[in-house]
This record gives sequence, C-alpha cells and structure tokens, in this order.
Amino acid sequence: MIEEDKKRLLDTNICANYLNALRKKENKRSPEQKRIFANVEKIKQNTQLYISQVTVAELRFGAEKSQSREKNLERIEKFKEAILELKVDDEVWDVFVKIKAELSRVGRPIADMDLLIAATAKRYNLMLTSNDKDMDNLDFLTENRVERESWEKKV
Repeated sequence: MIEEDKKRLLDTNICANYLNALRKKENKRSPEQKRIFANVEKIKQNTQLYISQVTVAELRFGAEKSQSREKNLERIEKFKEAILELKVDDEVWDVFVKIKAELSRVGRPIADMDLLIAATAKRYNLMLTSNDKDMDNLDFLTENRVERESWEKKV
C-alpha cells in the first residue's frame, strides 16, 4: 500500500521510467512504466515529490547518449519544473560519508551515485522511492537508516 501523503525522493530509475512513459501512448507502455506513471500521477496530487541533483545529472547523461538528445534534454527540463530538485550540500556529504562507512563495515557497498541519492533522501528526511536492487543494501544500516520503498511489482 502506497502512502500518498508521504514526501518522496524519486531515484533515477523511477524518473527515467516516468519520462519514458510520458512520451508513449498508454497502450505502448511497459507494465513497469504504467505502474510508475500511475503512482507518480496519484501521489503528486497529495504531496510534493523531489529529485536529487544526482538524478538530474544521470538523466542528462542518458539524454546525451540518446538519439533524441534535444527532445530528451527538453523533457528533463520540463520535468524539473514539476518536481523540486534538491542540492547536494555539505549535510548530504556528511550523511554520505556515514552511510558509506557503515555499509563498508557490513560488507554491503553501493555505487557512489546511488549512495548520494540515498544520502539526499536521508538528509532531507524523505522516503527514497527506487526499484534499484542495489538499494536493498540500505536495509543493512542500523545507525543511518534510510526510509525507502520499491514500486517493483512483487511476484
């Protein structure tokens, strides 16, 4: 069950699927795109959604590599108008270091870009919404828990 009024930080994989769903007709969307699109549309009616500067950079990187570079960059800029972008400030870096150290101690590392997104969620006290399996390693945190959810369909 999705808490509609809970403020969320959307991970890059959620944003990419949402943006890809936007450019397709509903009957051409994958099941994951349909699910993510419906969740974002429903939730944004009740609460503010956020993205990290890191996610914006990852989305722009994807656009730069794409065949529709200009259209995709334009789509990202429009997306940023509707969803607030959070800065990676000194407090995010402090959280990043603590989480990275704790994950290192328990032998459950996460890629630095993903870890920065998780640290942004923790610093701003937001629920991290991600379908990235690597984020499961956050469950091994005891001192620096990151509230998170997945919109991946459970079989």
